[in-house]
Amino acid sequence: MAFGSSIAEDADLLVYDLLGSLAHAAGLVRAGLLTPSEGRRLARGLRQILRDAHQGRFRLDPALEDVHMNVEATLTTRLGPVGEKLHTGRSRNDQVATDLALYLRDALTMIQGEVLAVAAALLEQASAPGGKETVPASTHLQGAQRVHRAQLLQVHASRLLADAGRMGDLRSRISEYSPLGAGAVAGSSLPLDRAYTARLLGFRAPHPNSVEATSDRDPGAEALFLLALLGAHASGLAEELVLGSTPQFARVELDDAFVTTSSLMPHKRNPDLAELVRAEAGPFLGLLVAYLTVLKGLPLAYNRDLQRVKPLLLEGVRRGRATCRVLAPMIQSARFVPGPSDRGEGEATFSVELVDALVLRGIPFREAHGRVARLLAQVPAGSLVRSYLTTERLRQAFPELGPTGWKVPTPLDEPELRRTRGGSAWKEVRRDHQRLQRELGRQRRELAIAQRRWKTLVQRLGGGVRARSKAAKGF
Repeated sequence: MAFGSSIAEDADLLVYDLLGSLAHAAGLVRAGLLTPSEGRRLARGLRQILRDAHQGRFRLDPALEDVHMNVEATLTTRLGPVGEKLHTGRSRNDQVATDLALYLRDALTMIQGEVLAVAAALLEQASAPGGKETVPASTHLQGAQRVHRAQLLQVHASRLLADAGRMGDLRSRISEYSPLGAGAVAGSSLPLDRAYTARLLGFRAPHPNSVEATSDRDPGAEALFLLALLGAHASGLAEELVLGSTPQFARVELDDAFVTTSSLMPHKRNPDLAELVRAEAGPFLGLLVAYLTVLKGLPLAYNRDLQRVKPLLLEGVRRGRATCRVLAPMIQSARFVPGPSDRGEGEATFSVELVDALVLRGIPFREAHGRVARLLAQVPAGSLVRSYLTTERLRQAFPELGPTGWKVPTPLDEPELRRTRGGSAWKEVRRDHQRLQRELGRQRRELAIAQRRWKTLVQRLGGGVRARSKAAKGF
């Protein structure tokens, strides 16, 4: 019994199971399978359980195996034989599929909002005065070309906005079809109006294939993939915070709330929470692989194997929410400062522009590239590159530049030389910032609509009973 029980994870699905049951009870009344009086009694009983659940007074009994049997047993104890009528025309197969669809719609709404909060924090930092400071962008973790700090922050914001948008798309697709009424595998001979219950639960239509409705777990796989991708993006952002907070880079100072000291060394400010965010990419990927492995090779339709993917999905959602809820304030409270490499002149980050100056004077690119590389190789170790490349040295090395030579750009001027669309010039950085702000606003508006619809659904089915889902609690 313990091996087959799903009580441990079903607590997260209780609210959704009750909402589905309220819609099903209304559908049974509509089909004439319950009298209006019986329907009202069942609705009151289900709403009382909702109230108990909200107040923490409803405990799932492991001996009853799952959330579905717990709800039915409680109703029967409280209401008598009418409680035994609730399961008319449905199976636990379509019931759990409905629960998971409702859960995912709610969870994706909440995660999307939290991802948008991280993106908003990044855009806020990008628009702050420090966003216009220039830093060496890196390839291979080595200084490449100088850019405005805002451009780097906006990369992370763009990735997260894409993550959030994909979550909204998945929520919309999950809202397409309702599994409720599909039965165990083949529908029902009872006169159920599946379109009616689908509308009650905020779906656009009943699922058109009863076999697929009861066995499809693809939305969970998609959700875990999106969470794994989010984990990868969050991990990359966290890595830059970890590196940026080291004395070698010294580009970012994390707030005290997000660092710890050493148990031995009192001078330490370790970026522990950023390191934990960085580590989350591993569990996210593991959950996705485990989920897909359970689905691999299953015959149609419902198989008990599917019970094992529920805790994987629920854990992924919890981890996703926790990751975003620590990242947003971490970014918002961080102080970005010019580090040693930002202030120094030891990197020839302008070398491409020198090559381009030669190309514009008719020298083949490969020749120009080689000549610039040889000149830079002559800079003595420890010397400041910009100071070493005097006008006279440049004139001697590259007579093609003419009598006035070529002026080495300052760190502030260098990004402005790259004016191509999407380049490092401040005008292009601001253009991209405006694009991202528009996308943030669009998603926030769509999210607000989804939140209002969900709230209306819960209030209507719950009869005004305040019901808070487990997914809403976060960490």
